[in-house]
Amino acid sequence: MKFHKQGLNIRKINLGSNHVSVASSLDDIAGIYQKVSEYEKALKCLEESLRIRKLQKDCDGMEIATNLFGMGIVYAANNDNNRAMECYHSSLEISCQVGTNPKLEAQALHQIGCVYATLFNYRDALQNWRTSLSKYREAGLDDDHYMVACTLGNIEMAENVLAGN
Repeated sequence: MKFHKQGLNIRKINLGSNHVSVASSLDDIAGIYQKVSEYEKALKCLEESLRIRKLQKDCDGMEIATNLFGMGIVYAANNDNNRAMECYHSSLEISCQVGTNPKLEAQALHQIGCVYATLFNYRDALQNWRTSLSKYREAGLDDDHYMVACTLGNIEMAENVLAGN
């Protein structure tokens, strides 16, 4: 963490506080905070990164979608399902508008399904996981890819729950 923070400070000094490289450093630091369950600190970094990315004139939107997705992961890990869902839906909306990354769309749909499952809403979870699976396949991923396999397992689990098994 010490070296990441030093790198962040060097980038701020050399490139300015609103440079996209500063946002990337903040994302890295957020990932470390998330791994040690310091969710508020992770979110603070991700929010600052998002602010910086929104300032970039040449931003194609995927960085923002990815950032929102990451925020959703942190909110979900902190059991804040409403905010997680907001972030995932925003990430999905932007990803669909940009249209260049079906894998990110699939991941957002997968995570939306996971939030629904956490809330015991298996019908909506199943719908999102099925759409996610379609997007993963559109992205060229085979059934042996870990995210496809995970999604297939989730679909099977939801179908079993809904069938009363």
